[in-house]
Amino acid sequence: MRIGVTGDIHGNYSGLKRAVEQIGPVDQWLFTGDGYREVARLRADLGITVVGVAGNCDLFTEYPDEQRLQLGNYRILLTHGHLYGVKQGLTRLALVGQSEGFDLVVFGHTHRQLHELWGQVRLFNPGALAVGRTAGYGLIELDAHGIRPTLYQL
Repeated sequence: MRIGVTGDIHGNYSGLKRAVEQIGPVDQWLFTGDGYREVARLRADLGITVVGVAGNCDLFTEYPDEQRLQLGNYRILLTHGHLYGVKQGLTRLALVGQSEGFDLVVFGHTHRQLHELWGQVRLFNPGALAVGRTAGYGLIELDAHGIRPTLYQL
């Protein structure tokens, strides 16, 4: 299974479209918050399904604060990260991931790309597509051999 991941778009619709084009066909798109308008526009323009969460800058959104997903054999927590204080550190987020038995925690908010293993849980942040930053996005591949996250830049 190929999963595209974007977040922290902050108005950069053209960057979002480029990331979708560059990553190619995926089985699922995940959105880590902050850019709901752009994701809604992408869904309308391209007719794709996006599973997402509300970020701290998404004032009007249909997305919840978190999503607990089962993709293949893997449990995934999807969150923006602001409710876990990720700008101050990742310990709270990692502890929730471990204590609730998630294989992977996907988050945003820091605008910094990250792929790190904390005990048995992987933490993955695709970075930000916001203008004025090094634009980043990610791909997660899931299969019987494990979880293979990859970080990309536009």
